[in-house]
Amino acid sequence: MMNQSNQMKIYPCGYSSDAALIMHLMQSHPRMLLIDTRHTPFSRITAWNEPTLRATYGERYRWAGKFLGNQNHTTGGPISLVDADTGIRGLVRYLQEGHPLILLCGCREYGMCHRSAIVALLQKTLPMVQVIMPDALPQLECVQCISIRQPWAWILTHPEVVQACGIPPKEVENREWFTRYRGPLYLHAGSQVDDSLFDTAGQLDHWYWQRCFGARGGQLARQMPQTSAEYSRKAIVGKAELVNVVKAHNSPWFVGRYGLALEQIQPFGPVLNYPGAQKLFAIPKMVIEQ
Repeated sequence: MMNQSNQMKIYPCGYSSDAALIMHLMQSHPRMLLIDTRHTPFSRITAWNEPTLRATYGERYRWAGKFLGNQNHTTGGPISLVDADTGIRGLVRYLQEGHPLILLCGCREYGMCHRSAIVALLQKTLPMVQVIMPDALPQLECVQCISIRQPWAWILTHPEVVQACGIPPKEVENREWFTRYRGPLYLHAGSQVDDSLFDTAGQLDHWYWQRCFGARGGQLARQMPQTSAEYSRKAIVGKAELVNVVKAHNSPWFVGRYGLALEQIQPFGPVLNYPGAQKLFAIPKMVIEQ
């Protein structure tokens, strides 16, 4: 029989304030479901759009906005859930199946968000459910991370291979945006590879590296993993120190509007699977330590 006190837990979270906590909970609890209660599952932050969440969490992501979304979310009118009875029955079923739930929205203020109405209805239907608010959990000490497509993440974290081919190591990461952050920065391999560096069969394009660095580039290409499938993805693969953000750099790797100048670059081993996000994103320090 299911231990209800241990299993019937819900975590109402807003990604604008609880992003790191949401990722930590989903990483730490394999049976946790991410219940998206937004009427429209869209965000200007790509990591919180429905397609990205589905790609990251698969069947553990459930969009419930067609039942539990607030119909007045764009008008500022009173909270009006689309089909509360159906939506609450779905939550009860998930809980009875032994799934703790994150009730997701983008709102920062819980008291002003329709999550509070959902929780009130759920407690009325299922009084034994435990509601765990983010501020009731231990504060997460976080570290900063950046997601980088492959094979660029591999190039960054293998400076000794690059140097052995007579090429300066890649110590600058090109970006179109600026950040004031300086300090430790974990390097995350994104879910996608840079398709322009592989052919349609997923084989590494040696000509690209030869065009950039001549014979030395060809030597480097031969030292790299040869297929896109061999590169780590959705994982923390390295660590560096972000010392500056520049608009000019003498590195042959600099081509961007801004360059994130990195020092003390080192691979992170073993590779740690973790979902990514855009720009710099926070991950709980305990994830790294564990």
